[in-house]
Amino acid sequence: MDWLLETVYAVLRIFTQPFIYLFIALLLVSGYYRIKQDRQSFGIKVYPYFDEYKQTWLISLLAGIIISAISVAAGFIFTMPLLALLGIIIIIMSLFRRFFFLSASYTLGIGYLTVFILSLYDFSFLPASWISSIEQINFIYLPLLIALLLIVEGVLLIRTKPMNTYPEITKSLRGKFLGRHRIKKLAVIPFFAWIPSGLIEPFAPWLPYLQIDGESYGLIIVPFLIGYEHAVRNSIPKHGAKWIASKVFILAGLLVALTVASYFYEVFIIISVIFAVIGRLVIQYWFRLYDQNQNPMFQLGGDGIFVLGILPNSTAEHLKIEPGERIVKVNEITVNNEREFYHAIQLNRAFCKLVIKDLNGEIRFSKSPLYEHDHHELGVVLVKDNDPIDWSTDQVK
Repeated sequence: MDWLLETVYAVLRIFTQPFIYLFIALLLVSGYYRIKQDRQSFGIKVYPYFDEYKQTWLISLLAGIIISAISVAAGFIFTMPLLALLGIIIIIMSLFRRFFFLSASYTLGIGYLTVFILSLYDFSFLPASWISSIEQINFIYLPLLIALLLIVEGVLLIRTKPMNTYPEITKSLRGKFLGRHRIKKLAVIPFFAWIPSGLIEPFAPWLPYLQIDGESYGLIIVPFLIGYEHAVRNSIPKHGAKWIASKVFILAGLLVALTVASYFYEVFIIISVIFAVIGRLVIQYWFRLYDQNQNPMFQLGGDGIFVLGILPNSTAEHLKIEPGERIVKVNEITVNNEREFYHAIQLNRAFCKLVIKDLNGEIRFSKSPLYEHDHHELGVVLVKDNDPIDWSTDQVK
C-alpha cells in the first residue's frame, strides 16, 4: 500500500519542478519566432504552435518506463536543489532561442560540472542546505542517465520524416535566395527517481516514505527536457537526421562503457561528463562539415520548380510531394518559376496533373482534384525568386 501511495504522490510532485513550465514556455517562444519567420519568408504560417513536440509522446512514455525501471533499481537520486539548478541551466541555454544546447549531454553535463566546481570552492551566498544536499548525491549513475537520454534523442532523430522539419529561406553572400531545413524537436521524458524524504518532510510530513538501507526516500517523477536542433542546407533532411542519430548512438554506447569504469574509479565520472559534452559538440560540428560537402539541394536552378517544404493537410501532402523534389509540369505545361507554376494551376481550378522529378531524379505522375479552400499553390512552399507575384492583382511586380 505504501508503494501505491508513494507512486501517486510522485505524480503530484511533478508540478513542484520547473521542467513542465519551461517546456510550455519554450514551445510558445519557439513557435512564435518560427511562425514570424514563416510569414516573412513565405507569407503564410507553415506549421502551428507546439509543432516541435508532435510525434514525441509515445517515444517519451516508452523511454520513461524503461529509464524508470533502471533508475529505481540502480538508485538514481535527485534533490530539489539539483532539479532547480538544472532548471536554471535550461533557462540560460534557452536564451539563444534554439534547442541546440538542450541535449542531455549539455544540460546534465554542465549541471554536474557546476556541482563539481561548487564542491571545490566556498560559495557562501548559496544556502548551506543546498550545498549539503547536492554533495550527498552519488553521481556515479550520471553517465548512464546521459547515455539513456542520448539514445532517446537518437530514436527521435531516426524517426524524422519529410513533414517533421521546418523550411527556411536565407540569402547567399551574393544576395541569392537559398533554402534550408531545420531539424528540431523538444520532448519531455518523465521517469521515476529517488528523492531524500528530509527535503520535503517539513512541507508534507503526512506523506508516506520508503526505508532503504536505513535511509528514508520518496519517489519523484522527473519530467526531464531534451531537445536538439540542426540546420540542413545541402542534405535531404531525413537522411541528415539519420546520419546524426548514428553518431549519437555511438556516443551513448561509449558513455555506457565509461559508466562501467566509473564503478571502479570515480575519476571516470568527470571524464565521462566532459566526454559527453565535447562529444555532442563534435557531432554538431561534424554534421555541419558533412552537410557542406553534399551537393546543393535547396536552391533555385535546374529543371522545374524546387519544392522547399509542404503545408500540413494540403493537396501537396495528399500527393506525397517531399521537400527536395521538383515539379516539372503542371497541367501539361512546363514550369520553371513561381509565376509560371501559379498560372498553370489556374488553368484548371477543379483538377491538376503534375509531373514530378523525385529525390532520385526519376519522373513520376500525380493528379488530384482541387477544392475551393485549397492553397493557391497546392500547399507547396517554394524558394522565392527575385520576381514575386502580387496575389492581390494576379500580376507580376
